[in-house]
Amino acid sequence: MMPCNSYRLYQIERVKSPAEVHRADEQAARLASAVSSLFRAIPWPAGAIRRPSLAGTHSMPRPA
Repeated sequence: MMPCNSYRLYQIERVKSPAEVHRADEQAARLASAVSSLFRAIPWPAGAIRRPSLAGTHSMPRPA
Protein backbone atom coordinates (compact mmCIF):
# COMPACT_ATOMS: atom_id res chain seq x y z
CA MET A 1 0.00 0.00 0.00
CA MET A 2 1.26 3.46 -0.88
CA PRO A 3 2.02 5.83 2.03
CA CYS A 4 -0.49 8.31 0.64
CA ASN A 5 -3.23 5.65 0.72
CA SER A 6 -2.37 4.77 4.31
CA TYR A 7 -2.85 8.39 5.34
CA ARG A 8 -6.18 8.55 3.50
CA LEU A 9 -7.38 5.44 5.34
CA TYR A 10 -6.26 7.00 8.62
CA GLN A 11 -8.20 10.20 7.85
CA ILE A 12 -11.34 8.25 6.90
CA GLU A 13 -11.33 6.01 9.97
CA ARG A 14 -10.38 8.48 12.68
CA VAL A 15 -13.01 10.18 14.84
CA LYS A 16 -13.53 13.78 13.80
CA SER A 17 -14.34 16.69 16.06
CA PRO A 18 -17.69 18.48 15.71
CA ALA A 19 -15.89 21.47 14.17
CA GLU A 20 -14.30 19.24 11.51
CA VAL A 21 -17.65 17.63 10.72
CA HIS A 22 -19.28 21.07 10.43
CA ARG A 23 -16.53 22.31 8.10
CA ALA A 24 -16.82 19.20 5.92
CA ASP A 25 -20.60 19.71 5.70
CA GLU A 26 -20.09 23.34 4.66
CA GLN A 27 -17.61 22.31 1.97
CA ALA A 28 -20.03 19.67 0.65
CA ALA A 29 -22.82 22.27 0.55
CA ARG A 30 -20.61 24.71 -1.38
CA LEU A 31 -19.71 21.99 -3.88
CA ALA A 32 -23.37 21.02 -4.36
CA SER A 33 -24.29 24.67 -4.85
CA ALA A 34 -21.57 25.14 -7.47
CA VAL A 35 -22.63 22.03 -9.39
CA SER A 36 -26.31 22.97 -9.32
CA SER A 37 -25.55 26.48 -10.54
CA LEU A 38 -23.72 24.96 -13.51
CA PHE A 39 -26.81 22.93 -14.39
CA ARG A 40 -29.08 25.95 -13.99
CA ALA A 41 -26.90 27.87 -16.45
CA ILE A 42 -27.44 25.30 -19.23
CA PRO A 43 -30.09 26.49 -21.70
CA TRP A 44 -32.26 23.35 -21.84
CA PRO A 45 -34.61 22.94 -24.81
CA ALA A 46 -38.20 23.67 -23.84
CA GLY A 47 -39.40 20.20 -24.89
CA ALA A 48 -36.91 18.48 -22.61
CA ILE A 49 -38.30 20.16 -19.50
CA ARG A 50 -42.04 19.88 -20.12
CA ARG A 51 -43.82 16.71 -19.16
CA PRO A 52 -46.37 15.30 -21.57
CA SER A 53 -49.88 16.44 -20.78
CA LEU A 54 -52.37 13.85 -19.59
CA ALA A 55 -55.30 15.99 -20.80
CA GLY A 56 -55.48 14.29 -24.21
CA THR A 57 -55.47 10.73 -22.85
CA HIS A 58 -59.03 10.87 -21.45
CA SER A 59 -60.63 10.66 -24.90
CA MET A 60 -58.68 7.56 -25.85
CA PRO A 61 -60.54 4.22 -25.68
CA ARG A 62 -59.56 1.96 -22.82
CA PRO A 63 -58.10 -1.45 -23.64
CA ALA A 64 -60.50 -4.33 -23.04
